[in-house]
Amino acid sequence: MVYFIGYDIADSKSLARVANILENFGIRVQKSFFECEMNRAKMNDVCDSILAEMDLKSDKLQIYPICEDCLSKSEIIGRGGIDKPQTFMIL
Repeated sequence: MVYFIGYDIADSKSLARVANILENFGIRVQKSFFECEMNRAKMNDVCDSILAEMDLKSDKLQIYPICEDCLSKSEIIGRGGIDKPQTFMIL
């Protein structure tokens, strides 16, 4: 499943750590917005890692699961498109 993940993190060090976590799992499409393809178990692990970096009183994390049908109906106006991350194994 593809997840769109956005965040608003107040502390610059935490912000960098959250961005680094997400860069390992998806494609940055905006400054604080990522497209990630993973199963729900991996999404839970990623969320746990991000939550460990957040201050829930001042920070925000938004996760939008996008099914294949919804993804195929998505529209991008202007430059670019939805870049569905490809899963691969290194042997």
